[in-house]
Amino acid sequence: MPQKTLPGLDGIRLAAILWIAVYHFGAELSVAGAYSPAFFTTGACAALVLGAVFWMTALSGACLSLKYTAVPFRLGEYAKNRFWAIYPLLWLFFFPLFLYSDVLHHNNAGVAPWRLVFSVLGIDGYLSAWTPTFYKIGEWYLGCQILLYCLFPLVLWGLRRRGRQGVLAAAMLILWGAVPFLFPDNVDPFHTVCGQLPVFAAGAAFGRWLADPQQAGRKPLAASAGLLAAAVLCGAASLPDYYTYSLAALGLFWPAFLLGQLLRGRAAALAHRAARLCYGVFLVHHVGITLVLAPRLKALPASPAVWAAGLAACLAGAFLAAWVGQAIVGFLRRLLSRAKPRPAPGK
Repeated sequence: MPQKTLPGLDGIRLAAILWIAVYHFGAELSVAGAYSPAFFTTGACAALVLGAVFWMTALSGACLSLKYTAVPFRLGEYAKNRFWAIYPLLWLFFFPLFLYSDVLHHNNAGVAPWRLVFSVLGIDGYLSAWTPTFYKIGEWYLGCQILLYCLFPLVLWGLRRRGRQGVLAAAMLILWGAVPFLFPDNVDPFHTVCGQLPVFAAGAAFGRWLADPQQAGRKPLAASAGLLAAAVLCGAASLPDYYTYSLAALGLFWPAFLLGQLLRGRAAALAHRAARLCYGVFLVHHVGITLVLAPRLKALPASPAVWAAGLAACLAGAFLAAWVGQAIVGFLRRLLSRAKPRPAPGK
């Protein structure tokens, strides 16, 4: 039976979401004309962000795989758990913004009302590259993640039998190799389900190894070394960046996990509490930057101190909003559970 919480997974989640939030803060301030360090417009910064997103994808696969190695997989229960993990908090943040922006101020007036269904499903950001939507929060990655969750039962089915594991690995390897050539030049394969699925499945394999103490020390380390070596070769051969970044992110995933496992006591407990808020931070941080912080910081003197203070306000505000939103969702869920009819005595 795996541990209830693993500090290594919490550490990866925190590192990924914090860097994505910092990147968005720096990049959006540059776009708005406010002061921001030049690093946030460099290729090295973009590479780190791509790696952080791949970490989030691999982490999702690992956490789900680890969980359903310990307990039986029931599709109805899985769907219910994913619903509660995603939608109440999403709707809590989305609909006030929709009311303010689209109902009161008539933004996106040309978007057909029926397209609100994309927002309700959480895939509006993912689809906004191809069709008009009422996209407000969550970006492309939320929709991509939801679609990956839909595919997880198939990934788990492939991982649970030795004979299927080879088939799954071959299919993911073929997809990974084909991804850069599947889409037209104006579509970044990194922003697609096809581009993220091989990393998600690899993360699920890490999760299976985590559940087996005898394998957790051997196979992941060997796999990490091989992935990092392959990333170096892909970079040296000037192959598409998708190959290099996905391999490097997966190769560093296990060492980062081991580093996070060094957390103990209060540090581990604090990391776990903060990690539980990361989904809410992901939902709100970008809109907070663009609507609240960037316009105000643009009017202030350009200096590193002002930038750092703005970043601190961004992170504190995002975590606070996530905590409040999570508390509201928890309260509503408790109310619903109490309102359920109780079975009659003797039944």
